[in-house]
Amino acid sequence: MESTENLTPPSFNTESSPFLTLQKEEGPERLLREKLDYILSQDITAIRDVADVNLLNRSLFELQILAKHLYPHHETIRAIIDRQNLFIRERPAANQPSITNAELMIDFAKEIAETIGYELLYHDDSIRSNDIRSNIRNPGLEFRDNSENPLVKETPSPTGTEAPSSNSSDSLLPREIAEKMEKVGIQKVNLNTFSAFILAILAGAFIALGGIYFTFATGQIIVTRPFTQIIGGLVFSTGLILVVVTGAELFTGNHLAIMSLASRKITATKLLKNWVIIFGGNFIGSVGTAWILYMSNAWTNNDYQFGIRALMIASHKVNLGFVEAFFLGILCNVLVCLAIWLAASGKKVSDKILGIIFPLSAFVAMGFEHSIANMYFLIFPLLIKDDPSLLLAIKTAGITVNTSNIDYMGVLHNIIPVTLGNIVGGCVFVGLVYWLAFLRNNRKEN
Repeated sequence: MESTENLTPPSFNTESSPFLTLQKEEGPERLLREKLDYILSQDITAIRDVADVNLLNRSLFELQILAKHLYPHHETIRAIIDRQNLFIRERPAANQPSITNAELMIDFAKEIAETIGYELLYHDDSIRSNDIRSNIRNPGLEFRDNSENPLVKETPSPTGTEAPSSNSSDSLLPREIAEKMEKVGIQKVNLNTFSAFILAILAGAFIALGGIYFTFATGQIIVTRPFTQIIGGLVFSTGLILVVVTGAELFTGNHLAIMSLASRKITATKLLKNWVIIFGGNFIGSVGTAWILYMSNAWTNNDYQFGIRALMIASHKVNLGFVEAFFLGILCNVLVCLAIWLAASGKKVSDKILGIIFPLSAFVAMGFEHSIANMYFLIFPLLIKDDPSLLLAIKTAGITVNTSNIDYMGVLHNIIPVTLGNIVGGCVFVGLVYWLAFLRNNRKEN
């Protein structure tokens, strides 16, 4: 990595700079948001040379000018910017790798964002419509109430008047959803490994809880009836609702980050690394929940109806052919990603729940295959299939369940094609389709 030679602030005339002229023409507040969005979305691994660092350096100083221009009487902002510039001037930059300087500038931008009341979010659930900043449709940034940030002594409105929101409805427009998902993808792959892994374990546990609820609901009616699977699908939705509302990391949902890759805002290496971490965490969460259920003996209630139903589900899954499981995986994750897409359009928790329920219950009712859910549906039966009391209950009920393929090879025989199908369904038929529809021209313009 090359070193930077000059990180001293460029000289700007705040009265006659063409940059400030552009501010007046286009709106300084929008430019401030765009500068913050640009700097905070940078991928450190994509910075290759001094030119990239200098471009980031230029953006930081333009951001500083905008902040001073918008908040001329905000003493905290001026003090922070002066301290940042003093640190950069005194820093022996020639001996430092450029990636270090890039990280420093991104940290400075975050400090400014937090001070003036902007916050980088995973989800933008509460853009306040009564604030002038509500007309900035930026899924990654939200204006916070001053009471949430003690550093902000005063945050005067730059214009002194309120502007109406460009979209005053309770949901985002389709293009806005696409832009939001692109930014969320950047945030997800840049999440630190430990946090991502913990959130992935939670997601695996939540999906397993949804699977347990499904098994219990459908296990009450061993004989197939028309609405049994539909009811099971509705209750299984609990798992994805918990994932979305609590901010957990689900492997199949993260396939929408392919939009960020298509826009060249993340690297393929970082995306694949994220998928591996999340997949591993989901596995641990699912298996751990299955083990806890096994130890609880809750599956023995009602004459082992829960255990019988669990074996019936697993028997069906392990006997699917490779091609069949692959295409069922495609169909499944199309609906899962559409559920996440609809949830992203809502600003209220109730909107998100409503957006999730119908696509998710549809995939369950129609028997499509979900790789993370199958981690629970296949591992739990491995723990109980040889239980003598359960086998006696099956015989007493007069039910035939083929358990010969419920083993570790049977699990792999299902998980591998279903996982591949999930990737194709989420990436190709949802992520890339919507990227082509709404975002492809953005990359050309950039």
